[in-house]
Amino acid sequence: MSIFRTQNLPGRTVRTVEGLEYLYFSGTDYLGMGHNPEYLDFIREGLDLYGSHYGSSRNNSLRLDIYEETEQSLARFVKSPSSLIVSSGMWAGQLVMKTIEAIVDSKEKLQYHYAPRVHPALWGNQYRSQKVSWNEWASSTVKTIFNSNTDAVHLICTDAIGSPVVENFDFSVFEKFTGNQNIWLIVDDSHSLGVRGENGMGVFSELHTRIDANILVVSSLNKALGIPSGAIFGVQDVIDKIRTSPWYAGASPPAPAFIHALNQLLNTRCFENAHDILTGNISYLNKKLGNNNAFDQSEGYPVFCSHEVSLFGHLLENRIMGSCFAYPSPSDPPITRLAVNALHQKKDLDHLAEVCNQFYSS
Repeated sequence: MSIFRTQNLPGRTVRTVEGLEYLYFSGTDYLGMGHNPEYLDFIREGLDLYGSHYGSSRNNSLRLDIYEETEQSLARFVKSPSSLIVSSGMWAGQLVMKTIEAIVDSKEKLQYHYAPRVHPALWGNQYRSQKVSWNEWASSTVKTIFNSNTDAVHLICTDAIGSPVVENFDFSVFEKFTGNQNIWLIVDDSHSLGVRGENGMGVFSELHTRIDANILVVSSLNKALGIPSGAIFGVQDVIDKIRTSPWYAGASPPAPAFIHALNQLLNTRCFENAHDILTGNISYLNKKLGNNNAFDQSEGYPVFCSHEVSLFGHLLENRIMGSCFAYPSPSDPPITRLAVNALHQKKDLDHLAEVCNQFYSS
């Protein structure tokens, strides 16, 4: 695996310590927030207002209003009844998994159903890796639940979209559930929040509307939205139960300057504007790639994956840097991954398409 080092934050390009410049098609900063001037101004404003950090439990007797104000803004953006901001997406998932027994008020009757390749954020009790396709797993899970003891409480844990290999998941299979309050669908939306759904609102609203089950969505905010923190979305009473957990009370919150910036970004429609640009870039690249079926890709999604490891080297020779490494564990096969962001210009996409088409036609 090739390792490159830089002393500069990558955007549409990246410069290595050796002084070589590449077009940058990697990472998860899909909306280009790392170089967004409005965002940078909001962070400076937040630092002036709140300093560098807030050294306290959020359940302390003194509360900093910006957290709850931003949670309300974030819930409106996602169209969720309520949200809870925590220090990272990984902790959002683990916090749910650590408190789920108290949330559902059960322990012995819990049955866990883990999707294939589900992100480690949702790994919890009884986790076992699945070797089948997502569709096979989902269909089998529905049958298992229908044939199970009626007193059992079922926890279905899955990502919203496949990663690192892009894979669409058809959640309509879970629409078969009707009126069963013992079913919980827990979804990690980290790779689609800010990218998929209306204006990048993610999957919560669609799942909450279509599926008659208890819906909990967790997400990193440090991908498309560019905020170093995480969030949990659900109905108010469930969020309140998580908020009273010692796992939540004992954890430090994210820096308030970034939460202030998030609130401003949400209220000024900055994310929606960047989302429009990103959507245009994805559509443009797809047209330039033509009928090239070499990539695992989803309509409207900014990531293009190839199982051809040698594509990575071909791109480097043409001054394009994607990524190619084993994920999430060292034993997993490496995937050549290309990520489009809102900073890319048409000339960047033209060059990428030309080099990819050249590789697959040779």
